[in-house]
Amino acid sequence: MAKRRPAARQTSASRSVQNADWAFHANDDAVLDALVSGRHAQSLREYFGTPAYAQLSVLAAAAKRAKKPRGPKVLILPGIMGSKIGDAASSAGARSGARRRGALPRVLWIDPLQIAAGRLTALALPSGRALCAVGVLLFSYAKLKLELELGGREARFHAYDWRLGLDELGAQLAASIVADREPVILVAHSMGGLVARMAARMLPKRWVRRLIMLGTPNEGSFASVQALRGTYPFVRKMSRLDHRHSAEYLAAKVFNTFPGLYHMLPSRRLEGIDLFDPRGWPADGPTPSAGILRQVAAVRAALAPADSRMVHIVGVNQETVVGMRRTAAGFEYVMTRNGDGTVPLPLATLPKLKSYFVDELHGNLANNAQVIRAVLDLVRRGRTRQLPDRWRLRRAPVRRIDDAQLRTENGGKIDWERLTSAEREAAIGDLDAGRPVIPG
Repeated sequence: MAKRRPAARQTSASRSVQNADWAFHANDDAVLDALVSGRHAQSLREYFGTPAYAQLSVLAAAAKRAKKPRGPKVLILPGIMGSKIGDAASSAGARSGARRRGALPRVLWIDPLQIAAGRLTALALPSGRALCAVGVLLFSYAKLKLELELGGREARFHAYDWRLGLDELGAQLAASIVADREPVILVAHSMGGLVARMAARMLPKRWVRRLIMLGTPNEGSFASVQALRGTYPFVRKMSRLDHRHSAEYLAAKVFNTFPGLYHMLPSRRLEGIDLFDPRGWPADGPTPSAGILRQVAAVRAALAPADSRMVHIVGVNQETVVGMRRTAAGFEYVMTRNGDGTVPLPLATLPKLKSYFVDELHGNLANNAQVIRAVLDLVRRGRTRQLPDRWRLRRAPVRRIDDAQLRTENGGKIDWERLTSAEREAAIGDLDAGRPVIPG
């Protein structure tokens, strides 16, 4: 259990929050082991959700009994914000066994209690370089890993510091693959697909046997625009937990320092807007760094083009921002069902990139049972019949929303410690799915 500051009196609610805190801080292997042993059950139910906890416990026990893995190792790359970020010294101690028994690595992203205390500002670069990736958000990726292991593959997570640029992250992945001296298959969600494409450009082809992308914004996403503006629904939902800072403050002082966000801006020219010129952004609210904007084009040009090793599973039929324009209120966004809720279909696909389609939200792609069966096929033989390889957009009403409207959504601040166990369970389960997150 993570240590807390001494308090004169500890309520049953605060003890409950501390019990639930374990899954946020424990390393990935410890959480997967606890699924088998039954330890920390309350924390795991709140972290995964009761139905998923029951399912994952069965899968984890079966994976422990699975036959010796065969074939190339599979590396799973999470999406942006899908890796835990914490203290580098703590994580090094955890790997070396130097930490005292029972101690837990200090995790900042994503721990609701740390966020409530206003500590998200420690993520800002360059001072935040003292932090690093210390694991993945298992409620999004544990099922995929366990199913791959049951399918006879050695599956490992490649957590990465999603705040950094694609060039740096790609070099780190390439170096890790070469250091292991074994070819790999990469299964990469969202931003992870861009990190993998960058590494593929740096490596001889023999090192990466296959790259299976899930919802990767190959030509960018309007979600990055909204995150830099402080109007992205996920950023606003997280800011409700922060008792000290607004979403606009976090965007201006924290998220706007992350090159990784800039490298996923829409790369296609927009009518009347040049997103790579600071003058193209509204003056009201947070504005991006001119210095980082100047680097985006060169970094994106270094991504490996699609080739026969690559395949993409694309989410569709979810209301998604597919375009934008300047208005007096800032940016106005055009929304249709032509995407996965985060990445519009035209910005997901690439020429010569084989694609399959699934009716699913961006954040749920790696948990979707049909997607996982398709991934198993693609790992084994490079093709699948689990998903269609064509999809036609259904006509639907177009909706428009602007920055001013987005800033009124998601309500006031939330006191995490006052939420019931069921409310915390619901909140965590919704974080990565793009649905309303935290009960008022």
